[in-house]
Amino acid sequence: MQHNTPIETELGYIRGRDALFLRQVRFENRTTTLILEGAINAKLCSKSESTTDYDYRLRFINVLAMKMIELDSWHYNNQSSFDEILDSDWIRQLRGKVTSDDRHFVVQTYDDVFEVVCEHFDFEVMQSES
Repeated sequence: MQHNTPIETELGYIRGRDALFLRQVRFENRTTTLILEGAINAKLCSKSESTTDYDYRLRFINVLAMKMIELDSWHYNNQSSFDEILDSDWIRQLRGKVTSDDRHFVVQTYDDVFEVVCEHFDFEVMQSES
């Protein structure tokens, strides 16, 4: 049975509707990479002592499938704002090039939720420029 587990970042666990703000979404077709960029509310991170927001770049690499839905239409309870779905029903239903290396992630931003099946991710946190 599938279940969510929170992803621990360098700022710890990120939790709350106001935790991740999204500024930009890009998909690089040539590399099948989904890139989410925005700001993290440091007060909603379990290991952050800062009250200043951080910028982030979250890259999902070798994407097989993705979905986006407006947050208020989302109907699942996540453990955090960035979870991995273990024993994913969606991965079991996918056909084509799915392999045992593929993983299912859910990212909840202030306005939108992204579900992604990919090989791996890279989460980069930077000092905010604003």
